[in-house]
Amino acid sequence: MSLLTALMIFLTLICVYIMCVQYKKQIKQPLAIKLKLKLLLSGMLAFIADTVGIGSFAVGIALAKFFNTFADEELPPMVNGAQIIPGALESLFFMQIIQVEMTTMLTLVLATCLGGILGGYIIPKMSKQAIRLLMITCFAVIICLIIGNKLHLLPIGGDLTELHSWRLCFGFIGMLVCGTLTSAGIGLFAMVQGILFLLNVSPAVAFPIMTTAGAMQQPLTTLMFLKQGKIPLQKTFLVSLGGCLGVLMVVPIFSSLNAAYLHNLLVLILMFNIYRIGKQYKHEKISFAQLAVNS
Repeated sequence: MSLLTALMIFLTLICVYIMCVQYKKQIKQPLAIKLKLKLLLSGMLAFIADTVGIGSFAVGIALAKFFNTFADEELPPMVNGAQIIPGALESLFFMQIIQVEMTTMLTLVLATCLGGILGGYIIPKMSKQAIRLLMITCFAVIICLIIGNKLHLLPIGGDLTELHSWRLCFGFIGMLVCGTLTSAGIGLFAMVQGILFLLNVSPAVAFPIMTTAGAMQQPLTTLMFLKQGKIPLQKTFLVSLGGCLGVLMVVPIFSSLNAAYLHNLLVLILMFNIYRIGKQYKHEKISFAQLAVNS
């Protein structure tokens, strides 16, 4: 894993450097202490959730809605940008404790990275309403995957530690789709777990695959957002700092956490996101229809 680790660290450093360069150029407004605390707390809670395997995107979006810290169009670039440093920390942790066969890891990570580049190019060009609808749809699919897992309608993971032939091809396509959807603010972890468990991959192996895929893909997606000037870096850096604290808090107690309880919590968070985003989608749709009638 040494080559993959070095490449992940290189991508992370390049992305952080460009973020810092762009941060200096962005117009900055003074942030109230209360807002700074909200951003730090949001990052900490989101990446506690990320490190235990339920993902940071759904939690981060829910907290942004609850605290009213980001506009809807800022959410996809924010959750990707905030993931860069905490995501690298997670990947380094899991790659040290769990080893994955190199061909399997490289194939799935490459697919996720390609998806991240594709999504980073397409998603910023979509309208706010289209992004909202895509987020609602994908959150609903993730809820179905988790509930199907709990009701044993879907496999809960097997004993495979590597993939070959059709399983590897299916995994590549699935991870490509997952990587693309992260650009819309759809969390990677729940989708990746669903795909890997369907392929009968061991749950233990799923952790280093999904964290490494995220740590490799998100710098590429973030670079696409940076190219288009979409990331509100002043606030995103505070979320990321809180995220680093969250990761460091969970790592020492990771093995003692109750995954079933955390997945129940994720379902509630996703339902909250669907409600809030759906409410805004409906409100803007009605407003647009009224404007069209008046004109």
